[in-house]
Amino acid sequence: MAQIILILLLAFNFASEEKSNKACYITYETKGFEGRKKFTVYVQDTGNTAYYYGFEIAHELDTSALVNTDQFRLQRANIYRFNGVAMEATGLKALANGESECVYRSKDAIDFTGGWHGDEKLVDVAFYMDEKLLSGEELSSSFNLRPCREFSYRQTSKMFRTAREGETSKLKPAIEARHVKRSVFRNSGYESQNKISWELNGTIAIGYMSISCIATDIGEFCQSDTSEVYTLDRSGDRKINDMGNTAYVWNKSNGTSVVVGSEFNINNDVAIQFIWDVTNYSKYYRNLVNDTPMEVKAGETWSSDTQLKFKMDGSM
Repeated sequence: MAQIILILLLAFNFASEEKSNKACYITYETKGFEGRKKFTVYVQDTGNTAYYYGFEIAHELDTSALVNTDQFRLQRANIYRFNGVAMEATGLKALANGESECVYRSKDAIDFTGGWHGDEKLVDVAFYMDEKLLSGEELSSSFNLRPCREFSYRQTSKMFRTAREGETSKLKPAIEARHVKRSVFRNSGYESQNKISWELNGTIAIGYMSISCIATDIGEFCQSDTSEVYTLDRSGDRKINDMGNTAYVWNKSNGTSVVVGSEFNINNDVAIQFIWDVTNYSKYYRNLVNDTPMEVKAGETWSSDTQLKFKMDGSM
């Protein structure tokens, strides 16, 4: 009799676990973004477990001289409610379209280098579910809402010299740096680790080693550990603008918020963080380069670790 009861209890617990929402679900499409690979990583809100943040990671490819990009990139994230079978869109965004990892700008360059701005091409990339490498065979066909605890990807890429102001023609661009990126999605958000190893000497005017394209649905107010509370009014101004490394952004109307934290291997105590308060997003930046352009030498390395944790308080 005791054995029968134990079996029934085990069966009940197993059934309950199967019905409960998982910490993470992965949907993969072999032709999901302009006919190329795309992952949507649904990360559960740790407090309000019916809600998920759907981070979209896609393969971008444009080999034209002006863009010169071939890479996987975190593009955007919408907020969903899981009904046990499918993800239902809430109509809210967590990350807006744009750059959410890292870029830099060389002195006199016509544009930024890396990420959304291009001049970056992958050498290799690998994808992991619960730290287990997804094989080529597993990625040969699409799948939907595969459960796991976490998802990550690791990409190595070349960053090419961006044309300078006044240059009228462009020969085959030189490799300026190597970029290693590892992004992990779990615990209500994600962590992005970036390392840039310089291969050429240069002068860098801006080093945004931490960027988060936070959606306006998250951003109604913001502050840091040392700043006052700012209202995000889409005025185009910079809000916060201090030397901290943690920012808080929230929206009382939607019951949404995010905490952004970052750490650099150099200039961490003097790097400026700010929110660019514009119409399309409340974009978080942290600049490793301070007031004057920075000289870099071949062999030097910049690294950053940026973490975002989103929260739904249930007031929707």
